[in-house]
Amino acid sequence: MRMIVLCTACCIALFSKNVAAQVEGIQTSAALTEAHTIIGMQYFVVGTLAKECQTLLNKPESYVKETQTAWLGRNAKFVDALTKYQNALFAEIASKRGKDGLESEKKQYRDIVVAQGSAIVQQFFSKGDKLVQCQKAVDGLASAYFDITPQFPLYAEAMALVQATSR
Repeated sequence: MRMIVLCTACCIALFSKNVAAQVEGIQTSAALTEAHTIIGMQYFVVGTLAKECQTLLNKPESYVKETQTAWLGRNAKFVDALTKYQNALFAEIASKRGKDGLESEKKQYRDIVVAQGSAIVQQFFSKGDKLVQCQKAVDGLASAYFDITPQFPLYAEAMALVQATSR
């Protein structure tokens, strides 16, 4: 997973180029935009794993939403930082590039999150039988395995975003 996350950082650099300004008291930068995207990608991974395994493991309809809600709660400071930063970032992009430019940047952001998040999920399932991997995913989703903790490969970057948005 570390290799895909590091590769993701390279892809995110494409999205975050030329973005640096101060909006709503938050200084935007390529590095912080990278962290913002990584947090969004991790949320995508959690939701996708839950959805992929829901049917296979005969989980109730509510499983995906409950899993995402639990993850959001455990990672609240990162999600809050993502939201604050995203508001400032998108305001900055809109002021420089207008509504069409903003929509283009939002699409690029979503495309990066989906592509890189999907690659992580695919790598996870490539490690063995999907049923076995789903059981591992369910166990990991119920614990802190997929959380943004000091063990997360880009934890320092995520913490930098938390610090930048809490001033």
